[in-house]
Amino acid sequence: MSYQVPNLNSTKARLPAVTAGILFLLAYWCFGFDGITFSDDVYYLLAGQKFWEGTMEVNDYHFSSRWGAYVPSGLIGFLIGFDAHKISFISLLSYSISLLLLVKTLPKSAPSWVLVLWFCTQVYFLHFLTKAYPDSLLVLWTCLVPIAAVYRKSKPVIAGFVLVLALFAGFLTKETIVLLAPFPVLLFYFDWKKKEIKSSFYFAVLACGILLSSAYLSYFWIKFGDPLHRVTSINAGHYISEFTYADKGLWSMVRRLSILPIITFVERSYWAWIVFALPGIALGLKSRKTPAIEFTLAALCLLIGFWFMTSTLDFYNPIYLNPRHLIIIVPLLCMLIVIGWNEWQISRKWRIWIMGLLALGAAISLLQLDWKMAGFQLALVAAVYSYQSKFQAFFIGIILLAPALLAIPYQKNLKQYPSMIETLSSEAQLTNNQSYLLTNNFLVFSEQVLFPEDEYTQDKLHELDSFLTWEQAKVDTVTLLLYTYYQHAYPQEQKEIDTVLSKLKELGYKLKEEKDEGVIWKLVYIKSIPLKK
Repeated sequence: MSYQVPNLNSTKARLPAVTAGILFLLAYWCFGFDGITFSDDVYYLLAGQKFWEGTMEVNDYHFSSRWGAYVPSGLIGFLIGFDAHKISFISLLSYSISLLLLVKTLPKSAPSWVLVLWFCTQVYFLHFLTKAYPDSLLVLWTCLVPIAAVYRKSKPVIAGFVLVLALFAGFLTKETIVLLAPFPVLLFYFDWKKKEIKSSFYFAVLACGILLSSAYLSYFWIKFGDPLHRVTSINAGHYISEFTYADKGLWSMVRRLSILPIITFVERSYWAWIVFALPGIALGLKSRKTPAIEFTLAALCLLIGFWFMTSTLDFYNPIYLNPRHLIIIVPLLCMLIVIGWNEWQISRKWRIWIMGLLALGAAISLLQLDWKMAGFQLALVAAVYSYQSKFQAFFIGIILLAPALLAIPYQKNLKQYPSMIETLSSEAQLTNNQSYLLTNNFLVFSEQVLFPEDEYTQDKLHELDSFLTWEQAKVDTVTLLLYTYYQHAYPQEQKEIDTVLSKLKELGYKLKEEKDEGVIWKLVYIKSIPLKK
């Protein structure tokens, strides 16, 4: 028989468990910040600032009408100052409230420590805890949908309104929430099969849904003359690019709809969460008891949606499986892991399935030469195999916590964010009018966030693209300040860097100095024949 610590499963253990979880998230938020991602988060940070300054306007760009993404985070910036780390406190609130609600919804016999442990250790989930992205806020709204459904029999009207409000708030935050649109329909079907339909709940869902949808469509009708303007702007925002499949041949599409999702789940550490959630999903579909059935249906909606959902309505193009988008499924999987925890502990069949699927994930990692991920999954195989050990819970805890904690120094060392900002600012202060500073495109794109009160540095730094338009030399000195992190995050910029280096030679510039300044690679080029004054 497997060893169990009785008090870990008791209701009294929930308060210490959830307290420990929130304190862990708080500590991770404090010490795990490694800087912005130089991407969409820049837009949301600036949009939130503009909104509370009263200068933000909704336009044809679909990000501009994601009020739920930048209004709450912008409020934090408005209250305590425009700082990317401080503003990401909204993500900490989202995660913490979600954890509280999930623990409150747990069945009495379920071990709360299991939920807290799995909730607080998924590496990508934690990575965006310190970022101001809509996906972090969407975590809360995603959790609220099945949680509201759990109370549809005891508090039907309130539950109906909360469910629709969560879907609506989620849609205002990011359109990914539409993957949960089938959830109320599936819920109705299962209630109808059990002959347990609570008509007041579904009436509240329908009434609130019609009311909010009408108000939303009316806004765009009045402002843009088209109630479906939002849909049009979303379609326009998802164009053919390096992240699309419809334009890259049949094999690209087949690969995306077959093996690529599994590979992505394995690469980004979601595989273990999905595998351990399978007993809970099976239990939910078989027993159809609360809260197993609600979280099962919600998780399946997300998994199937991510697998097959199109990025645009103009043509079928499966969405790019960005690991950031997938974080919203983690809390639902955590709940299902808890629900099915005892199932695999007492079932040899389930243990074989879990070990086999984890071994499959390890094999995929080995083929990709990802030794860390392979080791992580094989360690979990060993932990499942040792189900009779009284130290099993301790082993699993160490296996899950180690990657989460090691990710902090790894990311900080990789980005060296404060050093990068300080070096760029210092170089900008030292430059003169006859020197032209070039740096990575993504840094110039992010300059208002990197140097929010330093307009001088913003003016002095120029993106690589700006130099490529030169037809003749304009200054005596051109200095390249290349952030080496681009090799990890934006390797496609190497081609543009090579083009710039060729252009420098073409215009008569010669390399005078090459210097490694930490994460900044400095290249100083001077004109072989100085420009006439």
